Parts: sequence; structure tokens; C-alpha cells
Amino acid sequence: MRIVFFGSSDFAIPSLKALKDGGFAPALVVTKPDSPRGRGRKIYDSEVKLAAQGLGLPCEQPADVHAPEFVELLKKLKPEIGIVVSYGVILKPALLNLPKKGLLNAHASLLPLYRGAAPIQRAIRDGRTETGVTIMRIVEQLDAGDILLAKPTPIDPRENAGALRERLAALSGLALLEALALVQKGKDKYVPQDHAKATYAPKVEKEHGVISWKLPAREIDLLVRAMTPKPGAQTRLGAKRFIVLEGIVEQDLYGMGIPGALQSSGEEGIRVVTGKDLYRITRIKPDNGRNMTAGEFVRGHHIAPDARFG
Repeated sequence: MRIVFFGSSDFAIPSLKALKDGGFAPALVVTKPDSPRGRGRKIYDSEVKLAAQGLGLPCEQPADVHAPEFVELLKKLKPEIGIVVSYGVILKPALLNLPKKGLLNAHASLLPLYRGAAPIQRAIRDGRTETGVTIMRIVEQLDAGDILLAKPTPIDPRENAGALRERLAALSGLALLEALALVQKGKDKYVPQDHAKATYAPKVEKEHGVISWKLPAREIDLLVRAMTPKPGAQTRLGAKRFIVLEGIVEQDLYGMGIPGALQSSGEEGIRVVTGKDLYRITRIKPDNGRNMTAGEFVRGHHIAPDARFG
């Protein structure tokens, strides 16, 4: 099949590699233009572009994917099907209707749950024990298309969003290979979503990661795992801001203390009083500092006896 692949973030790269290795090499890879990053605003190559070049695949980087000249380029290519993985642009009918067999999207949730930009973080934050990848046909309404197949996977009790994202990126590639094999054989059957059961996962912003120590320790643990590595679970100690990277829920044997207060701190971690139970921080990062263990943090920072997070 003649395939056009749309993808921009590194989440799309395992799918691109899987298609090439699985005999479904795209005729064209479409990604966003190279962009400035960091404090110096240096222009960096698109990661998907670099991956496409490494795989020997042609690549285009339109500033506007809906520009008439680019749509005309795609028409001349005569794609049979389009694949979209983490492209970050809402595609309009001019593109949706261009491939003969439409556009398929790999979405990192078990639809209709968690439509939107941040399904991975939201699934962890809500305490879900399972998520997965859904291959659906793209329609104008966000993540509402008919489902071709879904691949569930458990969420490990200690897994953070970064680790789960890596697993779901790899699973997306496997799911797409299975989906394209069905399409190729004419066995692709689509099931409408139950829209009444839809939930939404809007983009996670920096302020969503602020820790309220009045919450139970389990809720704080879910927040830390959901916000790691980005945008980070934030708290303050005095005038300084810190990112909590990892921790463990522990029973509070004494049941006393003000939320945010430190019960103890040492090599084994920093025990913080919460609304219920203790949260033992095991990894922490000062704002603009390096990732360190709780032991390294305690040795390098003076912590007053009456110190409180938050």
C-alpha cells in the first residue's frame, strides 16, 4: 500500500520504524518544521525527520499541512492510506478524505476513555490499572472515530508517565502493523465508539503539577508519577522550588503533624506528612538542578527542624 505517515514527536518514531521493518514503509513522512528550543533558541532538527532520514524515507516539513500546494503534492502521490501518530495538528477534511482508505491514528488510551492530548498522564493520575493503544479512523471530531483494534496493557503500580509513554510508543508500532495487515487483506472492520462513555484528557500544564500536601499520600504518589518527567510535580521548601521525581507511600504510625512537615530525613528518604499517611520522597531535583537521591539532597542541603514543604 502507498502510505503517508504524519508524526512530529519522538512518540511517533517506534511506529515509523515498525512500519519500515514490517514491510509497510511509507512513501512519504510528514513532520513539523525544525524548531527553536532551549534558552538560546537554537534551531534543532525534527526528531521524526532525523528518524526518516536514517530509515531512507522521503520527508516533508510543511509549515502549513493544509496549504493548497502541499495538498496538491499529496494528491499527486495518490496515497491509499494515511497513518497519524502524535502529529499535533488537527487535520481538516481536505486531508481526511484524500487517501482512498482514509487516515488511521494510534491513540495512547483505550478509547473512548481519555480523548485528547494527555491520555498517559491522566490515566496514571486517575489511578487506572490498565491502559493501551487504540487504532481508529480519524474523523473531524477529536478522537471520536470508529475503532479498528485496541491493544490493552497493565499500568505497573510504580510506573511513571515517561516509562509508560515509552511502552505505549512501542505498542503503537505493533498495533499499526496488525491494523495495516487487516486493511491489506480487506478484513478491516470498524466499531463505533460509545460516545456516552467518553472521557477527556486535555493538555497537562505546569500548574497541574503543584503538590498539595493536604491530599492523601496515595493521591500525591499518583500525581508525582503522572507528572514525571514532564511537566514535573512541584513543591517549595522555603523560597526554593523543587521537583519531586519519585516516592513511596508509607503508613503514618503516629497520625500527627501538619501536612508538608518533615517527619524525618536521611539516606532512606524524606518522610513528609500528608492529609493521610506519609509520603517518603526518594528522588528530588532542585529547580534548574540535577536529579538526586533523597540522601544526596539531605547531605547537600540544610533542612531546618521546623521545615515544611509547600
